[in-house]
Amino acid sequence: MDNLQVRMYLFTGFLESGKSTFINDTIVNTNFTDGERSVLIVTEEGEVEYKKEELEAKGTHMIVVEDPEEFTLDFWNKIKEDYDPTQILIEFNGMWDVDKFIEKERPDGWQIVQILTTINASTFQLFVQNMRALLFQHCSRSDLVIFNRLPKGAKKRPYRNNIKAMNPQCQIIYELEDGTIDNNVEEELPYNYEDHDLNIEDHDFGIFCYDLMEHPERYDNKHIRIKGKFIGKDRVQENGFVLGRYAMVCCEQDTSLIGLICISKEYRDQLIPNEWIIVEGDTHTQYDPEYGQNICVMDVTKLEGTKPLSYEYVTFD
Repeated sequence: MDNLQVRMYLFTGFLESGKSTFINDTIVNTNFTDGERSVLIVTEEGEVEYKKEELEAKGTHMIVVEDPEEFTLDFWNKIKEDYDPTQILIEFNGMWDVDKFIEKERPDGWQIVQILTTINASTFQLFVQNMRALLFQHCSRSDLVIFNRLPKGAKKRPYRNNIKAMNPQCQIIYELEDGTIDNNVEEELPYNYEDHDLNIEDHDFGIFCYDLMEHPERYDNKHIRIKGKFIGKDRVQENGFVLGRYAMVCCEQDTSLIGLICISKEYRDQLIPNEWIIVEGDTHTQYDPEYGQNICVMDVTKLEGTKPLSYEYVTFD
């Protein structure tokens, strides 16, 4: 970003996800536009109607775009000529292609510095089940995902783990129905991680693996039984192999691997890729130079073949 001249903020999400409310509050009720020459590009009619006088009082000009093909280099150059902006906010139509927009030509020094995605928590599962590919488009490049209208007391792990399967690096914020922020994710797991012996149920595989990655210290010196597929030999750990399953990212052709590293000189060379197995063993934590942090690995004490699951993809319900 050495040649950064204009900062561009891309707001993605479906209609009624809270995009326009979030953008309007950012412009009108914060100091985000102070000392800036801002342009707001609106591509769909949202829940909140922008008030021209409020925007202009904050040094912000609004432009309406009705077709994604309008985003040409000439379009951006005209904005540069008319407004000489220092920053641009784009409320992006939830049915348009995010990747195509990002790849379009822009003036030198005009860079997308942040992508933010708003999601209505009350309709999230509906989109996960029926419009996963579009949801992936919104979230896969996001720096920040904001869940709003989250019912008080709702478990956050299903929301969080579905997003992390699409985009492990993004930050997530949870906004309750009353507008307050609740980012406490220390929720009750479907098992007691303090037990020494843990039998991980098939439907808890994803929840377990994500918690294992984030909190390896919780699973140090445990005895664990778990079912998954032999993915292949680990390229770092001696005698190691990966036991895993796949979480659907946007479709069956686009998945994300979730799993853990197992150590066994006895079993590793006997297994074939995608073979379903039940693994039992004792865990310990150790530093992994590839990840730059401690991880939890399993020393296998027992391994047996098993039938594939009727639905093999990881879910986070």
